Amino acid sequence: MKKDTLQIRLEPELTALVNQAVRRTGLTKSEVLRQGLRKGVPELVRALEGPPRKRTLIAALRELKGLEIPERHCPMKRRL
Repeated sequence: MKKDTLQIRLEPELTALVNQAVRRTGLTKSEVLRQGLRKGVPELVRALEGPPRKRTLIAALRELKGLEIPERHCPMKRRL
């Protein structure tokens, strides 16, 4: 197992929360923090990432190899 050491400062409230989790679960501090990071980081990323962008048909077609889409000379009218 590769080991990386991460040193961070914890606020007193967060330290109390970690200590409470240690007492309730019986895990060590490092195990509680590892599990918390595994469960919390993906959720944090989802919350901060924002909504997915809408892809248009033209954008999807432009990603296909070998397909050339000519540029429009006049703007396209949107229908409602």
